[in-house]
Amino acid sequence: MRPRPSCLRETRQKPLAGLMLVMAGTLCIASQAVAGSLNDDINKAISRSQIPRSKLGISIRDTSTGRQIIDIAADKPRIPASNMKLLSTGAALDTFPLDHQFRTRLLLEDNRLIIVGQGDPALGDPDLLMRMSDEDGKPIDIESILQLWTNAIADAGVTRLDELIIDDRIFDRDLFHPSWPTNQSQRHYCAEVSGLNFHRNILALRPAPDSTRRRVVVGESPRSTFLPIKNNMSVASGKSASKNNIDPHRRVLTEQIVVNGTVGKQQVSPVEVTIHEPAMFTGRLIADRLERYGIKVGTVRYATESERFDDGTVLFDVVTPLHTVLLECNHESKNLYAEALLKHLGNRRTNRPGTWSNGSQALEEAIQLRTGVDKDKVVVSDGSGMSRLNQIPPSVMTLWLGSFADDSPKSIAFRDALPSPGSGTLERRFGSSNLHGCIVVAKSGYINRVSALSGLVIAPDWRSVAFSIMGNDLAKVRNCKRLQEQIVEAIAADLTASTKTAATSTR
Repeated sequence: MRPRPSCLRETRQKPLAGLMLVMAGTLCIASQAVAGSLNDDINKAISRSQIPRSKLGISIRDTSTGRQIIDIAADKPRIPASNMKLLSTGAALDTFPLDHQFRTRLLLEDNRLIIVGQGDPALGDPDLLMRMSDEDGKPIDIESILQLWTNAIADAGVTRLDELIIDDRIFDRDLFHPSWPTNQSQRHYCAEVSGLNFHRNILALRPAPDSTRRRVVVGESPRSTFLPIKNNMSVASGKSASKNNIDPHRRVLTEQIVVNGTVGKQQVSPVEVTIHEPAMFTGRLIADRLERYGIKVGTVRYATESERFDDGTVLFDVVTPLHTVLLECNHESKNLYAEALLKHLGNRRTNRPGTWSNGSQALEEAIQLRTGVDKDKVVVSDGSGMSRLNQIPPSVMTLWLGSFADDSPKSIAFRDALPSPGSGTLERRFGSSNLHGCIVVAKSGYINRVSALSGLVIAPDWRSVAFSIMGNDLAKVRNCKRLQEQIVEAIAADLTASTKTAATSTR
């Protein structure tokens, strides 16, 4: 379901032109009355939330007219947190064709294997693998992928490789954003960003006591015996014997992983920790699996700036559709995906390795083109919203969202990638809200003391409203989340009320 284009709503036969004029005037009066009611409802909700108005930015905009219905400090730039992903994904749709695919290739050239990355953030993503199976219906895991690659290399008659070369040059090798919190570099949402990503650039740890219950064995996926993992865990005993407390650490831009805590039983749900230099990690993984298969591998190295690989034979070609990347970025709010898209924007704009700098410039230009707002009014620091340097006015966000409210294929793709209440990152939102039959698609955002929610409310008659509610420097984020839901509920109520008012007025 989606909004109809405005031209479909306005099409009438000529004999009804006079009636159409009267209807238009009635609808305008109804809209003004509803806007006043909505303003009252929002002011009451803000008062109940006890959040100082100075900490809020709210924009609500009619997408058919572009008119801003509600403006509460809407032009003041705010930290948008993960609402940045709305901008990154929308700009990607403007930049790439809908059928675009991100590719990763294994090339054989003489006695060298080249892994050519295209910055695909979905390559080996464990969440995606859980939903896949092979041609025999068997589930696929990360070891299955590595085995497929190993088999393809062996089937090509390779018995020894002089070199395994990693071509990650579509992006630069600035892996960790300078404004991200370094004390969280081990967390999945701060994974390094590379031109060759694999398994979301994380290890999945499943520690367990050994058979003697005297020590803890670290089980990691993918198996990475070449990584320095320091195991400081002990076996839990007494009242804690059935509990696990696992705390992995990795200092920013270093390889060693330190795992602290106590383990009383086999860890079922994986505990994730990021890895350093994802591209080199991937190359070493493949080299390790080839060695285990009996294929000797000489040097594992990065491609140099001037190297070209035009004559290689393609042994394996992995593709990820653009719509998969958009969905995982917005619906599941994966930061790695958004950062990869941003660097792709920079690569396309400059024909040079994508960076946070040229990607940010490309995104700022895309915002200006779509909204008409001068790019100097926004500050883009990263693509995911982890950076606190991003500055986006809510009014710009609603202009952006309103530009994706029509029935064009790219607008439909944009909206289809957004979660609705009860799904994705909105799975636990709006549980007690009455949305009056409206469709809501929106992106939430959170970092410390910041909460944002931006999206579209679509009425049963296909009219839609764009909203952006950003709270910065908050004492209690949960109060802002509750306020956001109350405002969206008020928008839905007023949208449906205006429909009923207009219908009654034309009888």
